[in-house]
Amino acid sequence: MSWTELSIQVPGEYAEPVSHLFSKHGEGAAVVELPGGYNPDEGELPTPNAPVIVRTYLPDDATQNSRRTMIDVGLKLIAYLCPLPELQVRDVPDDEWKNQTFEPVRIGRRILISPSGSETDANSGDIVIPLEPGLAFGTGHHPTTAMVLAAMEDVNLKGRTVLDAGCGSGILSIAAVKMGADRVVGFDVEEDAVRSTNQNAARADVTSSIEVFHGSLPDSRVPNSAFDFILANISANVLQLLSGELLKALASNGEIIASGVLEERYSEVEQTFLTAGAVLVEKRMIEDWTSFKVRHA
Repeated sequence: MSWTELSIQVPGEYAEPVSHLFSKHGEGAAVVELPGGYNPDEGELPTPNAPVIVRTYLPDDATQNSRRTMIDVGLKLIAYLCPLPELQVRDVPDDEWKNQTFEPVRIGRRILISPSGSETDANSGDIVIPLEPGLAFGTGHHPTTAMVLAAMEDVNLKGRTVLDAGCGSGILSIAAVKMGADRVVGFDVEEDAVRSTNQNAARADVTSSIEVFHGSLPDSRVPNSAFDFILANISANVLQLLSGELLKALASNGEIIASGVLEERYSEVEQTFLTAGAVLVEKRMIEDWTSFKVRHA
């Protein structure tokens, strides 16, 4: 079978919505490639909104036209928010498809995302997360994901229980286990996300520590006061909707690390948590995006 590669260069902050679109309609979902020109070994990081290339692949079968149409429609909608260049299209032979490789990506101080087929040059102390390239919306390129990972590096997760609300690719769940968490429960309203998290957890050999379910809160698999840390990289609206349930699931001395909120929405989201019985611990910002940490008042 032959394949068609679709690729487009977008600002870093649009990496996740475009990869989400590609993951939904592509075969094996999306790959996000970071820009070069920086040296992570010297502590350098790419500019948060530096352009990235997002790729996906379509099989040459009866589904290709419908898949391509849905991708074209989605990109036109995104283009209302941000001008996008023309989608690049390339035919890929099956042998090239099977043998494709991708470069590892560094995030934060110690986190190394290692895609399938890449040669990982890990340093001592690195937290290596093997993600299947096609399965990730939640790659760490978007500021919201990067801020959660940075916040996770600053807390002690050893022996703790963690809830991953809106688990996406499973990157946060896997990172939590790699940082020492004893048990992680994740959930997502997207079935593709649940499948991606399970497959990536298997690649990382952490399935015994991660349980994932399709759905939202409240749910019997998320008991009250059961989690030491809650990771919630979701939208402002969903954070407001779930604020009370997230606080119910949080242990008395636990913390919630939340992200996915544009600066213009932050005040109302924070107030929702404060009204529900939380107190603000810290706030982070990258460009127009905010993340924050709260605990019980």
